Amino acid sequence: MADYFFAAAGFLIAFPAVAFFFFFTVFTRLYKDPSKGFSRAADCTTFLLLPAVPAVVEAFTGYQTEFYLAMAVIVFALYMTYRERKTEHDFEIGPLLRKIWRLLFLILSAAYLAASVIGTGVMIADYIGR
Repeated sequence: MADYFFAAAGFLIAFPAVAFFFFFTVFTRLYKDPSKGFSRAADCTTFLLLPAVPAVVEAFTGYQTEFYLAMAVIVFALYMTYRERKTEHDFEIGPLLRKIWRLLFLILSAAYLAASVIGTGVMIADYIGR
């Protein structure tokens, strides 16, 4: 049973787009609102994108980037908090964390897509060049 769980988790980490469409379908049917379903699906998928981006980079290049990604996320959150504090003197933590989390979804999705496309292109070019 644990093997199936680990296989499913590995599949969802390897292909977070499948998880996003699954969560989007579930939350859209649950809330009856596509915009709310999209935001909830993005929130859930961000959890999967955090380990997926370093996994894709490591699969194609062999470099381990988990530490660098963690540091980049922390610095990004600190910068967003500083910027929010500078513009608004009374800010709430909940909306700030939601904003950081949603921007992380966009950044990590773009990084995952770029790493996948570039890595696949390099692997194809390497295969053809032999």
